[in-house]
Amino acid sequence: MSVASPWREAESFRAVEHGDFVEVKLIGDRLPEELGEALIAAASARGWCRLILDCSNVRFLTSLGLGALIRLDRQLRPAGGRLRIVGLKDDLRELFEITRIDRVVQLFGDRDAAVTRGW
Repeated sequence: MSVASPWREAESFRAVEHGDFVEVKLIGDRLPEELGEALIAAASARGWCRLILDCSNVRFLTSLGLGALIRLDRQLRPAGGRLRIVGLKDDLRELFEITRIDRVVQLFGDRDAAVTRGW
């Protein structure tokens, strides 16, 4: 028996396709592993390869959630894509820097900065 994920797109994130990239806005203030896995599944099912993840609402991020973001970036790369994260609060940005995840996943202050830099 399979259990449905509580991370439904309409309730957890909104995705808007903009031609050559997809912008995903997280709705809640957390990014647990399950939500990361839901993003991975959505990217795979829809063929997304260039993804901008807006984390401006996120205040809490688990280590498993961080791992899911790294897996998402790895999934996007074979198709020539990348994960770009925008809108991180200062404490979460510091977490990315301390753990050196900012060397794997690209961080930007806002969507415009992420879009204007070439993929």
